[in-house]
Amino acid sequence: MSFRSQLAKARATLERRLRPEPIEIELDVVEQLIVQHLLLVEQASFDELVDAVLVARPTANGQQVRLSLIRFESFRLINRILHPELEPGKQMSFTLTPDGRRLKTVIPAVPRSRIQTWL
Repeated sequence: MSFRSQLAKARATLERRLRPEPIEIELDVVEQLIVQHLLLVEQASFDELVDAVLVARPTANGQQVRLSLIRFESFRLINRILHPELEPGKQMSFTLTPDGRRLKTVIPAVPRSRIQTWL
């Protein structure tokens, strides 16, 4: 393999890493409320997120929030932060990643229905 072809291959790899393929993501109302809350407070525990969602959507539950957080982690939209010095049950909090903060532009002020967007 020539130097020129190695350089082209390295450049293509770097380009893929810097500008990954956009992914289509669908967000339900609970997920939109989670993103809104994390945009406001920057870091929140699971209980705080459940409370924030229940204020705006009383029919939601903790299981929906838990599944949404798992889904967000798979898309790399949130990070977990461990706090071992706190009491059990409050040792983990969540923040948005830079990709997660990009959702700010597509989340409506009052979520009412599912939305689809590209990241």
